Amino acid sequence: MRRSLIVALLLASATTPSMAAAQTVDYSALAELMGEPVTTSVIGKPQRASELPASAVIITREQIARSPARDIPGLLQTYSGIDVNRWTAGQSDVAVRGGVQTYNARLLVLVDGRQVYLDHYGMTNWNLLGVALEDIQQIELIRGPASALFGFNAASGVVNIITRRSSDKASLTASAELGGHDYSRVAGALQLPISEQIGVKLSAGRLREDERAIRAPLLAPEMVPDVQSDHVAGSVTGRFDQTEVTLDGGYAENRQAEYLPSQYISNQHYRIGHASAGLKHDTDWGGLSFGAYANWLRADYGLSEAAPTRDVDNTAATKFANRIIVAQGSALIRLDGNNTLRVGAEYRNNRLRSPAQFSQTVSYDVGSANLMADLHPAEAITVTLAGRLDRLSLSQSGVIVQPAFDAPSAFDRDLTRFSFNAATVIRMGETGQLRLNGGRGYQLPPLADFGLRIPIQTPSPVPVFIAGRPETRPVPVWSAEVGYNRAIGEVRLETTAFWTRTEDAIATPGDGLQLDLVLTPAPLLVSRIRAVGSYTTYGAEAAVSGRYGPLSWRANYRYTHTDQTLPPITAPAPFALSPKSTTPRHKANLELGYDAGRWYATAIGRYTSSTRQFAFTTAPQLLLTPVNEAVALDARAGFKVHPGLELFAAGENLTLAGGAAVSPIPADRRVRGGLRVSL
Repeated sequence: MRRSLIVALLLASATTPSMAAAQTVDYSALAELMGEPVTTSVIGKPQRASELPASAVIITREQIARSPARDIPGLLQTYSGIDVNRWTAGQSDVAVRGGVQTYNARLLVLVDGRQVYLDHYGMTNWNLLGVALEDIQQIELIRGPASALFGFNAASGVVNIITRRSSDKASLTASAELGGHDYSRVAGALQLPISEQIGVKLSAGRLREDERAIRAPLLAPEMVPDVQSDHVAGSVTGRFDQTEVTLDGGYAENRQAEYLPSQYISNQHYRIGHASAGLKHDTDWGGLSFGAYANWLRADYGLSEAAPTRDVDNTAATKFANRIIVAQGSALIRLDGNNTLRVGAEYRNNRLRSPAQFSQTVSYDVGSANLMADLHPAEAITVTLAGRLDRLSLSQSGVIVQPAFDAPSAFDRDLTRFSFNAATVIRMGETGQLRLNGGRGYQLPPLADFGLRIPIQTPSPVPVFIAGRPETRPVPVWSAEVGYNRAIGEVRLETTAFWTRTEDAIATPGDGLQLDLVLTPAPLLVSRIRAVGSYTTYGAEAAVSGRYGPLSWRANYRYTHTDQTLPPITAPAPFALSPKSTTPRHKANLELGYDAGRWYATAIGRYTSSTRQFAFTTAPQLLLTPVNEAVALDARAGFKVHPGLELFAAGENLTLAGGAAVSPIPADRRVRGGLRVSL
C-alpha cells in the first residue's frame, strides 16, 4: 500500500528537467514522505535516490548546512567518483571519473535546469553561478553520460543545483562569515508570498578572499588579484490550479586568476546576466513543461596591473561576448501501470562575438528531439531507454579579421549526432538493487575552438598565432557501469564498476607548438586547437553510510586507471592534456557527524594520491609539476543560540597538506567563523 502511494505521488509530481521545471517538484515534502532524497535529473521524472537507473549523488539541504565546505566544489570533492582541482583560490574544475584538465568541458552544470556552463570556452565558473549555499535545496550529481536527456556537454555527467521552492510563508535565510586570507562572505535569500497563488524570492551574495601564494618557479601573472564575486537574483512563481508559471532573472560578476586550457595563468573578469520563464501544467494523463531562457556573458582575459583592461603585453585584453538562447518543451505521459513515456524538443542559438576570432561573430543553432521510456516489464525489473538527436548548424558573420587562416565556407557546416542512455535495474529483495547501465554522450567543442585567433609572442621572426579549427567535431564519450546498492537497517552500501572512453579529445596547444605554415600571402605560423587522441578510464567505487542515534557517518573510496593514446608529455609538451598523469589513482573520504540538538559537529578526512599537473614555469616552459599525496582534514561546529540563530566555526585543510588542492599551487589552510540566520 505504501509503495503504491509513493508511486502515485511521484507520477502526480512528474515533470522534466527543463529550465525552471525543477522548481515545480516539492523535493522536501517528497523526501520527508519517502525517507530519502528524490531527483528528476536522471530520466526526467521524480525518482527515489535508491531506485535510480544511474550512478548519482544527492546532497541535501541539511548536509549542505553542516558541511565545512564554503562552496559547491568543496561539497562535491568529498563524494566518490569526483575529482576537484582547485587550481587557484577562485578557480575550481570538477571532473567525473578521471579526465582531469582545466576548463573541463564534459560536465554540464545547471541551476534549476538552466545551463550555467559557459559555452565560449567550455567551462564552469563556480563563482559565477549566481546562487548562495543558503538558497540551495539539494545538489544532484549524475555520474556518466546524460546527453540523451540534457544534450551536448553532459558527456561525463551533470550537476543540477536545485534552489529552494517558493513558499506560502515569508522567510529569510542569511549568513555572514569572516576568516583568514581576508576571507569575507555575506549572502541571503528572502521569500515573500504576495498572495495565496503568487510568491517572490530575492537573493544576493558577496565574496572576497586572497589568492594563494604562487611560488617560484611557477609563472605568475603581473598582477595577482583577490577573488571577488557578487550576485543578485529574483524570481516570481505563480500557482493556479494545475498550472505553475515561473519568471526568473539575475546578474553575477567575478574577478579571479585562472589557469587557461594551455595552463598559462591569467587574470579574468566575468559578468553574466540571465532571464528565464517556465510553465508547467498537470493533466489527467501526465504533465506538460515549457521553458525559455537567455544568458549573456562578457569575459575579459589577460588583465594586468598597469592597465586593468589590457593584457600583459599592453595590447587590448582578449574580450568575449557570449549569448545563448534556449527554448524547450516536453510532455511526460503516464502509460499503463507504472510505465511512463517522455517526449521533448529543444532549440538553442549560441553566439560568440570577439575581436580574437575569425570574424566578428561565430555562432551555431541546434535543434533537438528526445524520447525516454521508463518501463516495468516485471515487478522487480525496470528498463529505461532514452535517445536524443541533435542537429547543429555552424556559421560566421561580420567583418573577417585579417590575416585569415580559413575560408569563410569552412564555417558553413552541419553536424548531426545521436546520444543514448540505457539501463536495467533489478530489485533484489526488499532493499537490494542491481543496476546495469551505459550510454554515449557528446562534448560539443566550445565556440572558441571553432574560431579563436590570438597572436602570441615568440622569438620567431615569422608571426605566430594560436587558432581554432572550424572542422573540429564533437567528442564522443562512451560509458558502461555495473552497480549494486543495499540498505541494511540504517546502513546504506553502494558499489560500482565503471568504464569510460573519450575519443578524439580536444586540446589547446601548450609549449611545444605544432605549427602549420600559412601564406596570406605573407608567411605565418599557426598552431591549431585540435583533436589529439583518445583515452580510457576504468575503475571501481564503494560507498557506505549510516546513522546511530545522534551519530552519522559515511565513507567512500575510488580507484581509477587511465590508458591513453595522446601526444607525448616530455618537454616541450605540445598539449596540456594527459589524464593518466593528472587523475589521482586513489581517492578516499571519511565523514563523521554528531548532532546534539542545539549543537553539532562535522569532521571530514580526505585522501588523494599523488599526481602531476601541468603548469608554465618562469623559463617559460610547460612542465608536469609533481603534486604530493595529501591527507586533508575539514571540520565544522555550530551552536544554535535559538532556533533562528546559529554561530559556527569551520576550517578546510586543517592539516595544511600542500597537495590537498591537487594543483601546482600548494594548498593552504582556510579557517572562518560566522553566523547564520533563519527566520
